[in-house]
Amino acid sequence: MENVELEPSAIAMQPEDIAQVAWVSDVDLHPDGERVAFVVSTPSLDRDETISAIWVSDIGSDDAPIQFTSGTLRDSHPRWSPDGRLIAFLSERSCPDIVGLGGDKPQIYVMRRDGGEPRRITAAPAGVTQFAWAPDSSRIAFVARVPNTPSADAKPTVAGDRPPSKPFRVIEALKYRRNGEGFVDGRRHLFVSRVDGTVGAVQLTDGDFDHADPAWSPDGGEIAFVSARHHSRDRDNAQSLMAVPVATRGHGGLDLTPARTIAQIGGPIALPAWSPDGTALVFAGHAYPVDTGRHVRVWVVPSVGGEAYCVKDPHDRNVAASAVARPIWAPVENSVLFTVEDDGATVLVEAQLPPPDNSESGADFRVIAGGRREVSSFASRRGAGAIAVVTSDPSSPTEVHIIRLVGSTFVEAPLSAFNRKWCRKAATGSIRQLSVQRGHDQITVWVHLPPGTDEAHRSSVPVLVNIHGGPHAQYGHRFFDEFAVYAGAGFAVVYTNPRGSTGRDEAFARAVRGDWGGIDADDVLAALDMALSNVPCLDASRLGLMGGSYGGYLTSWIVARDHRFRAACSERAVNDFGSFAGTSDIGFWFAEGQLGVSPFSDPLVASRHSPLTYASDIRTPLLIMHSELDFRCPIEQAERLYVALASRHHDVRFVRVPDADHELSRSGRPRQRVERFRHILNWFQAHLQEGR
Repeated sequence: MENVELEPSAIAMQPEDIAQVAWVSDVDLHPDGERVAFVVSTPSLDRDETISAIWVSDIGSDDAPIQFTSGTLRDSHPRWSPDGRLIAFLSERSCPDIVGLGGDKPQIYVMRRDGGEPRRITAAPAGVTQFAWAPDSSRIAFVARVPNTPSADAKPTVAGDRPPSKPFRVIEALKYRRNGEGFVDGRRHLFVSRVDGTVGAVQLTDGDFDHADPAWSPDGGEIAFVSARHHSRDRDNAQSLMAVPVATRGHGGLDLTPARTIAQIGGPIALPAWSPDGTALVFAGHAYPVDTGRHVRVWVVPSVGGEAYCVKDPHDRNVAASAVARPIWAPVENSVLFTVEDDGATVLVEAQLPPPDNSESGADFRVIAGGRREVSSFASRRGAGAIAVVTSDPSSPTEVHIIRLVGSTFVEAPLSAFNRKWCRKAATGSIRQLSVQRGHDQITVWVHLPPGTDEAHRSSVPVLVNIHGGPHAQYGHRFFDEFAVYAGAGFAVVYTNPRGSTGRDEAFARAVRGDWGGIDADDVLAALDMALSNVPCLDASRLGLMGGSYGGYLTSWIVARDHRFRAACSERAVNDFGSFAGTSDIGFWFAEGQLGVSPFSDPLVASRHSPLTYASDIRTPLLIMHSELDFRCPIEQAERLYVALASRHHDVRFVRVPDADHELSRSGRPRQRVERFRHILNWFQAHLQEGR
């Protein structure tokens, strides 16, 4: 969004203002290139739900976008049919006719392009997670979990009024639960359903394997997907790119035609897309089955199978691939579009591929949507002449922009302005950007100042140092409501991307492996020192430290060694690698990947890198916050640190969040997100007040 001038009555952002921000995502471009569909999500404090709806906008019109769907929960993932007549989407609308949990799980609905009543075309008992249109617009492939069916003797009955006891869980796999999902029940399989409803869903895959990311071949004869079917799939993250023929006969039930393998690169694979002529596929992945800190790359493979080659990025950046930003074939012949993380920004690039017989020559890269911002979703169509992107920058939440190639220049214009009115009324503060030399690397440092700050007024503003999670993630050039809320409460927020972050080359991201609490902690403290030296208004005597997940780990770690902080907040943290390896949904492989050794084979290394080991050295008052349904960093990580501190009468507070998981701060229930802000602000306001 262009810079918006603040109204004279603008006020600082408050925690409740999260309900005033519209979050735009998941854009899709109509085949004619003249219309876009996208998702607009808004937290509702009254309903304590985030409400999402599909909106549509005509590119060539001055009319405002129109809301296409309505409801009380979430509509998502809009996708135009290839013939442009229909739009399909996922919706959590109540379906009382579906037996079991599927009654309130996402199902696929279709509507005419000009609106009308949506029509449901699936009845998956556990809901639908992904779908893709067939080229002829008559069918949709989708992924849905097929729940295990308990045997009769697994349902004990008890006479009388007491409910029956729950059946035992028999666990024989390592990957038996996932954060945000709970215990894994059944496998995700691939189905095809006719849009007209004349034939029931046909199941194309079976077995004790998960399947994901369906993509139709241009002729409609095959569906590509990713799956892990190798023997060690429960102990690593490797996957295969496969394809299964699609039966043309019309019937429901099973059609288990054997699938063929197209590509294996040794590690994870995701998000395949066929070339327009059907001769190749592009996908995202890397070549390491259990390693960590590896950059995701874009790969190309012949559709008949064979050796895949990596699209070499001359700047060695991580590909930001996701369900709403997947690599796709560009309108330009033999080129692909994808987003990469670049020093705090996420930019859209086009890679012109080398000839198939000379893949080692590398691709020609050019930036389509760059600058200091984040491109979080994009879409294009062959022959459409436009690219739709969802973008944000530090002062503006997400909006839809349209990019057209005029001559040899890309011309970009905003299409939506959902947040313009709010941006005029909300004073979110200003941001200073600095850098500090760390070894061979320049590390970017940002200082988010409270609204109306007089930078020349020395030592007037208390400081919160905020550390991101990951560690392989990045802070940077996007709107972050959390920092705006802290700035609105009068705190300056200092943040950086220490070694171990993405946004630089792969060596930078992997520098922290085996050294958690070493160079990464030093980089964070060096960033703080740089900010204190260059921004006079920052008060070095009133410092707070905070972070979540890996950031919570570094918070717990740093306060045991550096006692300059008046208060700290360690949220959803890893505090002990030994127990984390056995209780986290990813712990058994993630801990080994980060430490370089398994905590089970070398508990001394695990202990040496665990903040809990040094709990007796913590002097800083500490707020510990953790969600009770967090399977990524289970709550025992918080419980053990709290007891270690509370048992010696340390100034510590433990806030447990019921019915929330590891994603509380990002996608938790709105009222819980607001209450979380209140706990954090009350803690730091009490400890960092002037004169304390």
